[in-house]
Amino acid sequence: MVSRVRLYFGYTKPKVWSLLVFVGVIGAIVAINRFTLTNILLILIATVSITLGSMGAEATTNYIDRDIDAIMDRTKKRPLVTGQIKPVKGLYFGLILMFLSIIILLFFSKYLAAVFMAIGLFDNVFIYSYLTKRRTPWNIILGGFSGGFPVVIGWYTVTNAFSVLPWFLFALVVIWIPIHVWSLAYRYRDDYNRARVPMMTSIQSDRISAICISSSAVILFIFSIIPVFFKAMPYTYMIVATIIAIPMLVYSVLFVRKPDRKSSLKLFIYSSPYLAIIFVLVLIFKYL
Repeated sequence: MVSRVRLYFGYTKPKVWSLLVFVGVIGAIVAINRFTLTNILLILIATVSITLGSMGAEATTNYIDRDIDAIMDRTKKRPLVTGQIKPVKGLYFGLILMFLSIIILLFFSKYLAAVFMAIGLFDNVFIYSYLTKRRTPWNIILGGFSGGFPVVIGWYTVTNAFSVLPWFLFALVVIWIPIHVWSLAYRYRDDYNRARVPMMTSIQSDRISAICISSSAVILFIFSIIPVFFKAMPYTYMIVATIIAIPMLVYSVLFVRKPDRKSSLKLFIYSSPYLAIIFVLVLIFKYL
């Protein structure tokens, strides 16, 4: 029983959805002014629904991608490929989790959050995994919006008040996703070519790929300091955010100058925690 639970848990790709839950929880926390019992319960509701939705989406996309997962070295040991989980069971598992994530929000009358949950799930499962992943190099751009929705789901589970802050955080996630995915896809471009998945890094030259990835890193930095100009964050936040971004910007320049897998890996390694660090900064400066 325990091993079966562990198998299904791993099937949902916790390394992927854990960051989505993290940004969603941050989105909920920055929406409140003080920690009352009601607010804590609302944060808990947001956490549970985002976790279930993210797990369900990853499980369902595993079902959709099971044929190409069998071709790629990086993914050929996933449970549906190895036969540890039957495809139909994997599909039902994902659909049930996604359904529960929306039902929980509706049960607590968090209608706007439920709408954003439905849109995010649709973008991830249908727009990205089913419709565009195998058809266009714009797949990660069109499907990247789903990664930002946990932030606004967290925010609008706690409050209905409009603010630029959750949408700024939403934009940060959406911009960060191509850097993260493309820099990883650059390293595994042979895998994607073998599976006939037209990732930008698989169909463009090394130089163009490096320019696209590095340009995204620069745009991410610019967006990370924009809240200061809307008076949503203090100038001290901008100073700290700039210092933190320097290594990422340096690695971006080095990647353009020498576009190879080693440079791509360095950018991937540093840019991976960058988003989480910025979110923590926003949380800290929100309550300073």
